[in-house]
Amino acid sequence: MAINHWESFGTHYEKDYRLFTLSIEKRKHPISNHIGDFVLLDSADWVNILPITTNNELVLVRQFRHGTSTITTEIPGGLIEVGEDIRIAAERECREETGYSSELEAEYLGYSYPNPAFLNNKCHTFLWKECTLTSSQALDTLEDIEVVTLPLERVMENIQNSEINHSIIMSALLLYFAKKQ
Repeated sequence: MAINHWESFGTHYEKDYRLFTLSIEKRKHPISNHIGDFVLLDSADWVNILPITTNNELVLVRQFRHGTSTITTEIPGGLIEVGEDIRIAAERECREETGYSSELEAEYLGYSYPNPAFLNNKCHTFLWKECTLTSSQALDTLEDIEVVTLPLERVMENIQNSEINHSIIMSALLLYFAKKQ
């Protein structure tokens, strides 16, 4: 049995929340013909980046996340600015959040859909080799980020013990380790 696309009967935009626009999409089930309303979040694409130091360590950021009220360990990343090249955005996010950069260009690893059930955006992942600390952080007024480094050989251990537990970060690391093979 093949999966079919659902017919759309229009979108009602509810509200713009700066990071995303909330809308309700009316769609018809392709087999039962039942019509339902689906909540969608329209967001700009995101980037994240795996900065690897000259000492073969992964540069990570630790920060408080409001959705879970926990401190998470992640790689640098954020929203792509309107009209901004995705590689430039990834490198910018790395420099702003960590102060690390490299003279090499970041390498594109691929993308994932953060949650296609209700989000329409992609998260693009980059690898930036031979990074060194070149500046201080340039954080937004509502950011509080601790920078830590982790030897690459300990990354899987940190996933297994749930120190790294952010699904988008684990997806980025999967892209990295899959391409490294």
